[in-house]
Amino acid sequence: MNNETKNQHLRKITDAIKKKEGISFRYLRPDGQVTRHNAVYPREIFSKGKYTYFKAYCHFTRDVRSFRLDRVQSLQLVQLTRNKRYSGLKERLIAIIVVLVIPVSYMIWTFTGGNPKGQWVLVTHVIDGDTIKVGRGWRCEKVRLIGVDTPETVHPERPTGFFGPEASEFTKKQLEGKKVHLEFEPSTQYDDYGRLLAYVFLLDGTLFNAELIKQGYARVITPSPFHYYKEFRLYEQEARVKGLGLWAGKDICKEIIGNRRSKIYRLPGDAGCGRIKEKNRIYFDTEEEAIKAGYRRAKR
Repeated sequence: MNNETKNQHLRKITDAIKKKEGISFRYLRPDGQVTRHNAVYPREIFSKGKYTYFKAYCHFTRDVRSFRLDRVQSLQLVQLTRNKRYSGLKERLIAIIVVLVIPVSYMIWTFTGGNPKGQWVLVTHVIDGDTIKVGRGWRCEKVRLIGVDTPETVHPERPTGFFGPEASEFTKKQLEGKKVHLEFEPSTQYDDYGRLLAYVFLLDGTLFNAELIKQGYARVITPSPFHYYKEFRLYEQEARVKGLGLWAGKDICKEIIGNRRSKIYRLPGDAGCGRIKEKNRIYFDTEEEAIKAGYRRAKR
């Protein structure tokens, strides 16, 4: 390359840097091959030893490279907009933003009390047969299974109920550490204790609330105007007839039964009903009804 051509190339490169425009040229590589560069954007000119170089951003390879000036041939200014220079970068940034914003927005929606119709969550801990903890967005939340009541195992003021440990173990085996799908009643999302009320569906579509009742691990909470109430009552009757779980044994209560003499009531699944004489028995539809009538829960 003669000095005149070199100076022409330098002027064009300098002009491209000032105007933030591109250049195109052919480049003689050290191995003797000539390559074509159609969208190169110069950034700076520098010297190293006896040679002059320029550093430029290559649109197609999407990187910054250095070129030796005396190897450049047929250099031309290219009238391209600056947007094309960064189009690839913009595309990648947009893709990254989309990937990040969608899940983050969903977590924020959930964290701030969003109530989607259904939601997949991970069960992080089983508290007892009818209460679990799940990872929901950025927080861990207690979930109370709708429509079912398993015998007590962790209540601070009540004794462990008959078949309670078995119910807790069953729930732990089926749910802990697994993904489940939560669905909610449209009218009520939380109970008086701040627990999220939900139907829990397994990966295969099984409604776990119903399974607890079918296998005798839980009784139906009554009266409750929830969606599956009739089905749950039918499952409970079938479990009673079969004598499953908490319905096994003659001494196990199958209803809420009070003793007129002692003013003590027992819940379904509690032991001791076999010892209450028929003439002393009184039946209640709900535990609240028994309490209002002046009865107290049996301690054992």
